[in-house]
Amino acid sequence: MRLGVPLVKRPSPSLLRAAAAAALVGAVTVTSAGVASAGVIGPDVSSYNHDNGATLDWRAVQHRGGASFVFIKATEGGGYRNPAFSSDFAAAGSLHLIRGAYHFARPSGVNAAQIATNATAEARQFGHTVGTLAGWGNLPPVLDLEDAGTLSPGQLSLWTLVWLQTARKLTGRTPILYTSRSFWKDSMGNSADFASYPLWLANYGVSAPTLVGGWKSYAFWQYSESGRMAGAALNVDLSVFNGSSAQLEAMTVSPAAAAAAAAAAAATASANASANAAATNAAAAAATASSAPLRYTTLAGSKSADRTRTDVTARSDVRSWLSVFGMDGSRTIQRF
Repeated sequence: MRLGVPLVKRPSPSLLRAAAAAALVGAVTVTSAGVASAGVIGPDVSSYNHDNGATLDWRAVQHRGGASFVFIKATEGGGYRNPAFSSDFAAAGSLHLIRGAYHFARPSGVNAAQIATNATAEARQFGHTVGTLAGWGNLPPVLDLEDAGTLSPGQLSLWTLVWLQTARKLTGRTPILYTSRSFWKDSMGNSADFASYPLWLANYGVSAPTLVGGWKSYAFWQYSESGRMAGAALNVDLSVFNGSSAQLEAMTVSPAAAAAAAAAAAATASANASANAAATNAAAAAATASSAPLRYTTLAGSKSADRTRTDVTARSDVRSWLSVFGMDGSRTIQRF
């Protein structure tokens, strides 16, 4: 990945090795066998991609470059913030391009307390810049680990663990860990302690990445650090997602959002079940009412001693009621 400040200059490996050579496909330079046919690809960018007035046309990146996602550098070390992060992140989001934000680590410290303090500060700086990364289309936070400073593998493992745990607390999401094969083996002692975190592995000039540490699979594979993509004036790093577009989209849903969606779905199902039960009960009640014995509602034909009137007369009282009007065959009309 590109650095935001010129502290370390990374050597550029040859991209023309015979085993990895590939032809241009559209506007994307493919540098590893098989990647050309893998549709879920995307670049990662930083302030470098705006150097000397260079531009990023996000619509072209998405539609002509074929990008399904993008990673954008947010912060580095304890104080650097990519000045183009907010605008690039917003532009990608406005096009519904799946997006991620990464922090370039600058570990430091002499003892465990200093190392933990430094890692916590860098994670908090990143969190302050990117927020919780909640909502559709936002990938989990990313730790870009490719500089050990003066730390030993054991010390760097502590630093990495503290950063990842702090970022997880701040965002509620499990971070992605970016590294290269050589760095992980040399600077992290090929540790197998981080296999529970999704891996974004840089491995160039090969047909498929070789895993490190305790990982059994990778989430993203960065197969080029000098690719070309429509919409980007300068070279970009290129990566491929190890899955389908639907699986990539699923990575953007946080556990809290997934739980909320599940709860909402359960509530809707419960409400529908209650409505159906109420409709069934109402229909049963209506059927019961329609089969009940008929009764006539009338006015009584005579008054009791206290001059009161009853309003309901059964079938057995019909004849007496008709006699009031001389309709019972007697031809006599009673008087009140």
